[in-house]
Order: sequence, then structure tokens, then C-alpha cells
Amino acid sequence: MIDSLGGEGTDRMEGLSDGLFAIVLTLLVLQFEVPDVSAGELPGALADQETLLFSYLLSYLVVGVYWIVHHNLFRNIVDHDRTLLWLNLLFLLSISFLPYPTEIMGLYGTQFAWAMYATNIILVGTLLTLVWSYAARSGFIADDIDEWTARLVTIRGLIAPAVFVFSIGVALVELWVAFFVPLLIAPLQWLWVRYYRTGQAARATNLNGD
Repeated sequence: MIDSLGGEGTDRMEGLSDGLFAIVLTLLVLQFEVPDVSAGELPGALADQETLLFSYLLSYLVVGVYWIVHHNLFRNIVDHDRTLLWLNLLFLLSISFLPYPTEIMGLYGTQFAWAMYATNIILVGTLLTLVWSYAARSGFIADDIDEWTARLVTIRGLIAPAVFVFSIGVALVELWVAFFVPLLIAPLQWLWVRYYRTGQAARATNLNGD
């Protein structure tokens, strides 16, 4: 019975994950309600939903990006065991919870609401990185992924969680500035890609030299 939970392939894990991602993306929009106001009051009522719209768009982007990352990682995860199944379920738990802090953030827009929201995203990124790290250490990844690459992928996975940890500290000083801190993820990812490509070129040169 225990052995049946492990084996080759990850099709069922990916199928479950894709289904949950689709549900979460749908649930995010359900936080919106059409304002029950007169036509003249409608523009002001919609303006009052500005923070809600911001949290929705940010969460949609986060969920979308992590769906892509999850898809890319599982292109290179070829085997699994019971532990990897549970780690993936924990990751999906963090994703499925995201609509709740998204709505809290949209409705209240306070420092506490941002800390709650950012903590959820930190868990999302950390748990997915843990999925990859465990798979790499357990020999469940494709043979063409060497140890150096696997380690760099793990480091890349921690960039977004680290940025959101930083954003919580920024929110304690100036909340509106914290909303823009996630923009740091893009240049940090670019630097990672540049370092990865430089490292690949250097390793290729060393191999050719040998």
C-alpha cells in the first residue's frame, strides 16, 4: 500500500494542481459585488473598490505566475513518493487560501491586512521551492538537471518570498510603498537569469578546456 503512493510520472499530481489553480483564479473575482447605488453615485462607488481591484490583479498575477512555475518545475520532476505528494498538497493548500487574504486586503487595506496577504504569498513561494528542493535531493528530477542547476533553481524560488518578507517591513513604515515592493521581483529575476547564463557559459568553457 505504501509503495503504491510512489513511482514514475507525476500526471495525477499535475492534473489535480491544474484543476485547483483554475478554481482559485475563478474564486478571486467573486470578491467583487456590483454596488447598489444610483447611477450618479456609481463612479464614486467603483473608485472605493480601488484597493480591491489592486489586490485582485496582484493575486491573479501571482497565481498565474506560480501556475507557470509549477508547470515548468514538473516538466523536470519525473518521479514521486508519498512525501512529495504531501508537499505538493501543502503547496496547493497555500494557493487555495489566497482568495481570503486577497479579499481582506481589498476591503481593509491596512498594515495587518498586507502582512496577512504577504505571508500567504511567502508560504506559496516557500512551499513550491520546498517541493522542488525535495524532488532534487531525492533524485526525482530529470537526469539532464545537474546539482548546480537544481541549486540555482531553488535559490530562484526564494526570490519572491524574500521580497514579500521585505514588503512587510516596508509596510510598517509606509503602507503604500509596500504595494510597489513586489516590482523588485522582476529585476531580481533578471539578475538571476543573467547569473545562470554566465555560469552556464563558464561551465561549458571549462568542460571544453578539459
